[in-house]
Amino acid sequence: MKKNLIVFTLLLMAGALSAQDKIYFNDGSTVEAKVLVVSESNIQYKKFDNQTGPTFEVGVSKINMIVYENGSHQMFKKSNEATTSKNTNSDFRKNRINLDLLAIGENGPTSISYETINDDGSRGIEFPISIYFNADGVVGYTAGANLKFYTSKEGKGFYFGPSLGLGLFDWVYSDYYYYYATSSDFSAYLGFKLGYQFQISNLFGINLAGNGGGISNFDEFDYGYSVNLGINFSF
Repeated sequence: MKKNLIVFTLLLMAGALSAQDKIYFNDGSTVEAKVLVVSESNIQYKKFDNQTGPTFEVGVSKINMIVYENGSHQMFKKSNEATTSKNTNSDFRKNRINLDLLAIGENGPTSISYETINDDGSRGIEFPISIYFNADGVVGYTAGANLKFYTSKEGKGFYFGPSLGLGLFDWVYSDYYYYYATSSDFSAYLGFKLGYQFQISNLFGINLAGNGGGISNFDEFDYGYSVNLGINFSF
């Protein structure tokens, strides 16, 4: 009976010694531990040989793998993956001057503008000074803002968004005797813009865009559209 008790005690001690977690760090070191908490940013653990001692906390970016006492394991992504992705998304110029060289349409804008782009290149805010034209010539001038959403990010590829302009437009009025007169009135342009940004290099790009929207002097309403081809310079 005494012999059986000794054997049973030894088995319990062996089980206790093996009931430990192992933390494998990216630098190649290993710690035998009792893991307490695993979160998205860090883990907390006690050293297995001193479980009444201090609790240690370490960021998951420094950990390669945890092997738990039941044999299961948990892998962690290396931190340089996130760093590489961040560097890729931010390696472009976030300010741009756009200049339309060719415009075809009716009561539509051709513009020179400044654009600022956010950090990942998914959104841009463009501030254009625009000239509106038709077959008879120039019909209006505005200053405004365009919001551009880039589907490929990094300020390139397909984009779309709303446009707003405030300025002067020529309006033609007639009376009962069919007398026609032209008057330049304060008016607003509200439209939608979509296009494609061909980014040739970090410094130079080509822009193809379509514009469509409504023009109003808050009394009458007209429609305008244009297809524009332009160049831009980034800095």
